[in-house]
Amino acid sequence: MKLNRTAAVVPFLFSLTLGIVIISGTEAQSQSSYFSARGCVDCHGAPVVTSCNACHYHGNRSLRAATNKTSYTPGETVSVTLTSGSTRTGWIKAILYDQNNVQLAASNGDASGMGGSTTFPATLTAPAPTTPGTYTWKMAYFGNSANNGDVHGEVTVNANSFTVAAAADTTAPVVGAFTLPATATSLTVPVSSLTATDNAGVTGYLVTTSSSVPLVSAAGWTAAAPASVTAPAAGAVTFYAWAKDAAGNVSASRSASVNITLPDTTVPVVGAFTLPATATSLNIPVSSFTASDNVGVTGYLVTQSATAPAASSTAWTATAPSNVTAAAAGTATFYAWAKDAAGNVSLAKSASVVITLPDTTAPVVSAFTLPATSTSLTIPVTAFAASDNLAVAGYLITQSATAPAASAAGWLAAPPASVTVAAAGSATFYAWAKDAAGNVSLAKSATVTVTVAGDTTKPTLTISALADGAYTNKSTLNVSGIATDDNALKSVTVNDQPVTVNADGSFSTALVLTAGANTITVVATDNAGNQQTDSRSVTYDPTAPVLAVSAPADNITTTASYIALSGTISETSTVSVKVNNGSPQAASISGTTFSATVYLVPGINTIDITASDLAGNSTSAKRTITYEAGTLSLAITSPSRDITTRESNLTITGKIVDAQGAVTVKVTMNGKTYTPAVRRGIFSQRLTFRQAGVYAIGVTATDAAGNTGSVSRNVIYRPGDEDDHDDDSRERDDD
Repeated sequence: MKLNRTAAVVPFLFSLTLGIVIISGTEAQSQSSYFSARGCVDCHGAPVVTSCNACHYHGNRSLRAATNKTSYTPGETVSVTLTSGSTRTGWIKAILYDQNNVQLAASNGDASGMGGSTTFPATLTAPAPTTPGTYTWKMAYFGNSANNGDVHGEVTVNANSFTVAAAADTTAPVVGAFTLPATATSLTVPVSSLTATDNAGVTGYLVTTSSSVPLVSAAGWTAAAPASVTAPAAGAVTFYAWAKDAAGNVSASRSASVNITLPDTTVPVVGAFTLPATATSLNIPVSSFTASDNVGVTGYLVTQSATAPAASSTAWTATAPSNVTAAAAGTATFYAWAKDAAGNVSLAKSASVVITLPDTTAPVVSAFTLPATSTSLTIPVTAFAASDNLAVAGYLITQSATAPAASAAGWLAAPPASVTVAAAGSATFYAWAKDAAGNVSLAKSATVTVTVAGDTTKPTLTISALADGAYTNKSTLNVSGIATDDNALKSVTVNDQPVTVNADGSFSTALVLTAGANTITVVATDNAGNQQTDSRSVTYDPTAPVLAVSAPADNITTTASYIALSGTISETSTVSVKVNNGSPQAASISGTTFSATVYLVPGINTIDITASDLAGNSTSAKRTITYEAGTLSLAITSPSRDITTRESNLTITGKIVDAQGAVTVKVTMNGKTYTPAVRRGIFSQRLTFRQAGVYAIGVTATDAAGNTGSVSRNVIYRPGDEDDHDDDSRERDDD
């Protein structure tokens, strides 16, 4: 090696390879002759860097290898450094081996001109094993293995041992799916799905009803996802699914909700069921019936069977029945049941009742006969027999078809031997029987004709109509009256036409007058053929003065002892008033109006009103007033008298006064009865006429005290042509 002349020279002998290196203050050069002489050029070609490190270090004394740490995580970089105890320098090749002598790394410098060179200290790196454990790696030096300069080889030295520990797992599992059915009928709910994943592996599954994260050590973790979960109670329940791994990481939860409706298996309880100890009817009132249920009672049922009824029976009721019905008399035991919406039927609670039925069977009259005729008012009873399921307690014969009350007077313990009529004629009797329970039989009837020898007395006949010889300008005439007989009345006729006679002997009818004189003949006949006749003449003069009676209406009943009479006349006239054909009294005249006070006698009062003009023409009107003290007053106010009409419809109007309490009105015509409403004592009823003829209209009023009043009106329906001048509906009515 050449030395710079101006530099200080320090000799240093390398015994292994390259010879003497001379160091100056500014540069150094390798001894190229040594490089060539020793044969280095045979392996190491140019270029060679002219520095000390360019010399190949061929020494291997005191080799040591050490890692930078003693513990690594899998895959972490392990750094191993090879050092030498020699002070020499120069390039070497370094190699790193694992515990299995597998080369992991080698130096890669180019100081040698061939690549793969480095210098001491030589550091190589490689990833730590991925499997945890303890490892000892090796570091190799490549160069003069024997320190004699020419023989090259590897010299290895073990590095210190190190450990590989698994990295701490901090990644929590993930619950991917967790579903439950929307509804359930059990506290045990099937899990539709529960899946979870983890970077290392899921080691546990848990489902809770709390959203708080469970401990990894908590009870209940299972290695596999549970197939079902259990709710603490019915209702809406939310469950939370969790997963854990071996490192103790617990996932976030995934929730699912289910609405649980548990089937009701609790039967209702009948708390009370009582019946009266005894009863007299098969229909027995329930004294008490109560029931309770954990949810609610939906049905009640009482049977006479101890067998529990089906919940589907149609006999259940939503409320407890107020009564029960027994099948027969005697001791009957009833069973009370309750059910709920789930179909649970309670146990029964029973109650017994002793039923004794009253006698409701009426006796039967099997025979009742009378002789067909009799010449005496006392008629022997030919036969009267009756029977009963227990015993006949009474016998009675009446002349009314209405069943008598069991408490009525006249019942006898044995059948009567005879019956009595008040007068001769045809009489129908009705035989009745009763028992101790008050049941009255149906009637059996028998008819007898009684003829009393020597009856020469005529009936009594009182007529209320216009007086004999009277004139009227009204074409319709009312004829009313009363006919009675000591024995029996057979008939009443007006101009040979029979009229209806009421039970009190009263009758009323209407006639259509023709212009001129009209004869009105009323005949009353009794059963002995005796007759009483009233005959009078009434002249219908359409040109006579027009007399209109405003009040009162015709054929009324009143409780007042007098009435106020008023009306109008068409021309200057005098007006006289007579009551019951008595002395006439003059009415007060004011212009064309007249008025008078008329005093009444008990019973029927016939009031004749006569108007006479200056030429001597006269016309009369009649009012029939029945005075009954102590009863209510009843009047038909429209029409105010009997009329003739061509109209097929008529509204009848009336008034009631002096009634006690509520009043009931009945209007009868042609066998049909109407019951119009009464408001403030006024009533009205629309009537329809089907064919031409005389229509008798009866009106009866009854107040709350039982007072009654009856009036009648006769309407002649003549559906003639428009020129029928006799039609009173075209005239001014007496109202």
